[in-house]
Amino acid sequence: MRRSSRGERLLVALLTAAFVLLGATSALLVPVLQAPDETAHIDTALHLALGDGYVAPAEERVLAAVQEAESSAASTPAADRPTWGELLRDHPGETTRVDQMTQHPPTWYLIAAGVLRAVGFEHVRWDLTVLMLRLLGVGFVAPVPLLTWMTLRRLLGSPRIAIVGAIAVLAVPQVVHIGASVSNDPPVILLGAVVTWLVARVLTGERRLPTLLGLGVAAGLAAWFKGTGLPAVPFAAIATLVAAPLAGRTPQLRRRLLDTLLVLATAGLVGAWWWVRNLVVHRTLQPEGLPRAAVPWDPGTGPDLGYFVNHEWDGVTASFWGYFGKLQYPMSPILTDLLSFAVLVAVAASFARGPHRRTALVLAVFPVVPALLLLRTNWSAYDALHQIAAAQGRYLFVALVPVVALCVIGCLRLTDRSPVLRRRLGLAVVVGAPVVALYGLSIAYRGFWEGAHTTITRTGLAHLASLTPGGRGALAVVVVLMLVSLVALVVASWRSVRDRATPEATH
Repeated sequence: MRRSSRGERLLVALLTAAFVLLGATSALLVPVLQAPDETAHIDTALHLALGDGYVAPAEERVLAAVQEAESSAASTPAADRPTWGELLRDHPGETTRVDQMTQHPPTWYLIAAGVLRAVGFEHVRWDLTVLMLRLLGVGFVAPVPLLTWMTLRRLLGSPRIAIVGAIAVLAVPQVVHIGASVSNDPPVILLGAVVTWLVARVLTGERRLPTLLGLGVAAGLAAWFKGTGLPAVPFAAIATLVAAPLAGRTPQLRRRLLDTLLVLATAGLVGAWWWVRNLVVHRTLQPEGLPRAAVPWDPGTGPDLGYFVNHEWDGVTASFWGYFGKLQYPMSPILTDLLSFAVLVAVAASFARGPHRRTALVLAVFPVVPALLLLRTNWSAYDALHQIAAAQGRYLFVALVPVVALCVIGCLRLTDRSPVLRRRLGLAVVVGAPVVALYGLSIAYRGFWEGAHTTITRTGLAHLASLTPGGRGALAVVVVLMLVSLVALVVASWRSVRDRATPEATH
């Protein structure tokens, strides 16, 4: 494969800058402690920073200082907020509220606690530490567009197809929202992208020891951060086992089995051991973080499959594309349904007979495994508790890059007889993805600061300026830079796709 050109590197740099600045904007725009589970995540990290240790699932209690920060955040201007030291002094001890996050491995919380200690959190305004941890999340997901481009370029051999596919990541505003929150999701999203990139290398014939060890380490780390990262392990193993024939080479089965065992053993030693430990200690893969008792159905009644399917579709699709805050402000369901159907059609087309069919089948393992686990978990909860609490599209973000790759392969298959249509589709992505990204930010802004109205008012802007932890100056600078980077990206990538017909993919 030829080396990347200066123009390619410029486009990737512009895309990465735009992605990071979108994340920084979201970190400053969304009110503190209003992202999904943000209060619980910061509470667990704070417990560790205070030296409290990592307790058993469902036994952690939210600190009174954290609850006070949450309850006063919407009414106290940023400049008047106290430090964590002041909050802990004035509101000592714990509440009766359960913090469910110790059901997860402690990995992210140890990192976050280390950051808090490094900045002297007790002497820092509490909302600024939240902003720091949000920006830590932005840093984790920052390489995702680059890794998407590297994966597509490796699999398909076309620089322009790769950059268009990488730009498509911007069409999922929820990735930016979750990446710019205090959460253990961002490192899992990053590691899922790393695993996919390394699998792409294996699929195209690279079986060197550093690559296989790196694949095992990345998969193991994904599993050690959160349960949603666990599907990276079987994906890495399956890809290693079947990759050689896909690359046109067929080493002996013994060699492929040894390589697969190496990847599995590495992943197990790095992080997958945590889940084996759970099976031994808790008799379940992931124990419940919140104490909940099963509720029997009334005689003659039971779970409604139609209701379940409808709820899963609405919840997962909305929270995959853009459902901001604590699932308060969704993007238009018309748009999210259209995008979801388009993805399903493209993914289905990727399995059609063609040069990349077997590659698509391997890539599909990654999103299919967490999707099936999510459905099983939600059905079990619905059956036992009469409620579905985890219809969250963000749990699929670990497999974001394979989903993008499948869509690209499918679109290539659908347009393989029309270079003009392919180029037009590429141009639509180049313009449409940044527009969807800005639309997502607008939904978040209008939901939080304008009461979900479609106008932008001085009152709403003043409210945002008063409460954003970085101050109005930082917010203004970041927004301007974000808009400039998006415009530059659209102009540069438009020229790249329009001026020359997009080359056919090669393998």
